[in-house]
Amino acid sequence: MATSDFYVAPFVFDGELEGIGGWMLSQLSPKWLAFCSEMLAEQGANFECAIPLPPLEHISLRVTSSSGATLVNFSVRNRPATSGAALSGENPAADAEVLRMFVDSLREVPLVRQAAATQLPFEAAFSITARPLFVVIPWADPDISEDDMQLVHDLQKHLAGALLAPRNAA
Repeated sequence: MATSDFYVAPFVFDGELEGIGGWMLSQLSPKWLAFCSEMLAEQGANFECAIPLPPLEHISLRVTSSSGATLVNFSVRNRPATSGAALSGENPAADAEVLRMFVDSLREVPLVRQAAATQLPFEAAFSITARPLFVVIPWADPDISEDDMQLVHDLQKHLAGALLAPRNAA
């Protein structure tokens, strides 16, 4: 993998890894990085809120952080859109614990249980050593429009950047 500020590992809801990509902060909008950083600073380590911008208020975000590892869930009109885990690499034990909790919770989702491609969906997440890393699962809800999913995708990319970018690069 090329040098990146952070890595993204998208999974399909059946538990299969789609690949690993590297992201540079220079690929992201400074405006939206700042927006996400400010939102994180204002809300604290654990929060749930609508995106505080009038055209995006129908999108909600839940963040739960501990020791440099963060769980991130986006919803659109109260429908789950994506679930993610941001693993900073600052505390490997915390990363491992949060990733284990994340994967265990995903394995309990009825959709995952029905669609699972293997007996241990999302197992590939444990073999990814690249850090910082954002593991993400889009839920492919037919009641969420493509436009809204694109908004969520863009927001989560910038939120991941704000959570995971090297502290001196932000």
